[in-house]
Amino acid sequence: MRFLLLVAGFATALCAQAPAPYWLTPSEYDTPVPTEKAVLGHEPGERISSPAEIVKYMRALAAAAPRRMKLFEYGETWEHRPLVYVVIGSEANISRLPDIQSAMARLADPRQTDTAAAASLVSQLPALVWLAYGVHGNEISSPDAALLTAYHLLAAKRDSTVDQILAQDLVLIDPLENPDGRNRFVQNFEVAEGARPDPDQLAAEHNEPWPGGRTNHYYFDMNRDWFAMTQPETRARVAAVRQWLPLVFVDLHEMGSDATYYFAPEANPYNPYITPGQKASLEWFGRSNAHYFDTLGLSYFTKEGYDEFYPGYGASWPLYFGSIGMTYEQGSTRGLAVRKSDGTLVTYGDTVRRHCVTSIATLEAAANHHDQLIQ
Repeated sequence: MRFLLLVAGFATALCAQAPAPYWLTPSEYDTPVPTEKAVLGHEPGERISSPAEIVKYMRALAAAAPRRMKLFEYGETWEHRPLVYVVIGSEANISRLPDIQSAMARLADPRQTDTAAAASLVSQLPALVWLAYGVHGNEISSPDAALLTAYHLLAAKRDSTVDQILAQDLVLIDPLENPDGRNRFVQNFEVAEGARPDPDQLAAEHNEPWPGGRTNHYYFDMNRDWFAMTQPETRARVAAVRQWLPLVFVDLHEMGSDATYYFAPEANPYNPYITPGQKASLEWFGRSNAHYFDTLGLSYFTKEGYDEFYPGYGASWPLYFGSIGMTYEQGSTRGLAVRKSDGTLVTYGDTVRRHCVTSIATLEAAANHHDQLIQ
């Protein structure tokens, strides 16, 4: 119910077409947890946060709530920017992170864990959910949505949905998979930006010069690199994911500006190596996302356009160690505002909020299906 109030507030902000700091009354958030405005000087979705700002804000959240959030630096890019992820959960789960890692490794290996031991581990473990944002540096909304998602999980007060998520899940957020590409995008955008946002799709702020921000420093598309592991970012990320073996892995993306929003289940035919249990689980997450999008009156589609055949995608590689891998895609503003071909005006804040909604809805679905996911 409390998350319904949150998304209802999202709907108000969307209709107003203006960024709002939060979507509940200020008294519903814990003031010791710093806002983006306090740390970065702008509200969520009001500006396109730079890679340095994203890490700065995540460090500020970790410092403010050390018993519920830990930050880990797991590598660096070709341009020596840090790669970080954060872990958010209940105080009880954050205090035993090494034990959770060890238990997941044992549960994943039947050579060292018999049926009785596995059943014991299942009863003790949270559902591990990894949310990955911004592998394509010019798909801009998801890293800012990562900041908003982390803030909401840490600061929301008396919120039954958040309480359930923190109790049942362990949330792993990789807020920016491609810092070098995003930095290139932000620099291009700020050079082309005018006195106010120009929503025309032909405006300079929506059109990057070559090579654009999609790829990393050496122009590799890292969403094709998960099994080849040619890039240091990918190798570091694979090592980090294998330390945790999350039960759910979501890679959040953007598509063309005239598109709506896509989430699983994916298009037929399915990858034949997806197990029946994995395939059935996709429905839980799709229906949870659809519930909130229906509440908001937002358009979306499933079962079209996106598959998981290629093993080098971020949404397909985790399938092979048993995770539920999914990609989420939404129409991009490629700036602070864009007008679709049908005349609809979409702000950057709108797209940040939509990725935040599916992030929270996914975590809620994982919490609701905690026992089935681990078993």
